[in-house]
Amino acid sequence: MDAPRLLVAWQDPRSRLIMPVGVLDQLSAGFSFAYLQRVLDIPGFRPLLGFEDLERRYESAELFPLFRQRLMDSRRSDYHRYLTILGLPEGAPALVVLGRSEGRRAGDSIFLMAEPKVDDEGRTSASFFVHGTRYKAGAESRISALHEGELLVLRDDKQNPVNSRALLVTHGGDELGWIPDLLLDYVHVVRDVGGMTIRVAQVNRGDVPPNLRLRVQLQGSVREGYLPFRGEEWATTA
Repeated sequence: MDAPRLLVAWQDPRSRLIMPVGVLDQLSAGFSFAYLQRVLDIPGFRPLLGFEDLERRYESAELFPLFRQRLMDSRRSDYHRYLTILGLPEGAPALVVLGRSEGRRAGDSIFLMAEPKVDDEGRTSASFFVHGTRYKAGAESRISALHEGELLVLRDDKQNPVNSRALLVTHGGDELGWIPDLLLDYVHVVRDVGGMTIRVAQVNRGDVPPNLRLRVQLQGSVREGYLPFRGEEWATTA
């Protein structure tokens, strides 16, 4: 299982907007982190712990502490269950685990998102958890009734007070939650090309955190030359 390139994002405590700020990547002999050029224009942004220089590319043989502490210790007795909740096999690489879990920690402002896959023919796929299920009345029971492979439908949420490009995930007309903000540009591109499908990949029991209740699988195609999290607007400072 290849380790993905991860987008690192930061949530502004005032606006609650989640903004991409860096890229975490795996090297042949370690890991690298670099800030995106856009951080230089984010008011109030402070360097992440351990990455004080905004214009330096950091490299390390070991996973950086800021990200390592977001991984569950594989020696814990409940580690196997944790991987099962994420839908991952034993031995999954660290960046695969971080990308699937989004590296969340309670009360934290940092999020991680795995770069969706695109092959040479422009076919693409991505697997991720639906966001905001706890904010949709009745979503809990509706999610519990879903089955793997069921087709889901996206609906524009143009009145969303935080992001007018927000996309709701629905089933039978019922709203279940939202596409993660960090994937919105990508999902809009895939939807516009046509032929996109989103299906239920995994439903976890109600005793897991809401952000890990419903995992979906997206498949489709992108326009020629498009790569998610790549291009001029995703350029790094180093």
